[in-house]
Amino acid sequence: MRMLIRYQNGLRVEAVVLAVNSERMRVAIGSQSDTVELHMVDGGWRTERGAAIEIEALMALPGTDVPSFCAAA
Repeated sequence: MRMLIRYQNGLRVEAVVLAVNSERMRVAIGSQSDTVELHMVDGGWRTERGAAIEIEALMALPGTDVPSFCAAA
């Protein structure tokens, strides 16, 4: 699953979701050398450093089981 993330400062980046559940999400962002872990806090997603982010879009990759992805998230 691909996603578009918007940071509080307005920066938008595209990421690929590597793993997800209702509390955590691990994503790969092309501009970063390491993966990023996002955490669900008080109903919103936050970075490892606590910065709030917004998930603007989710786009299925070929072969993605969308119902299973949505059930996990």
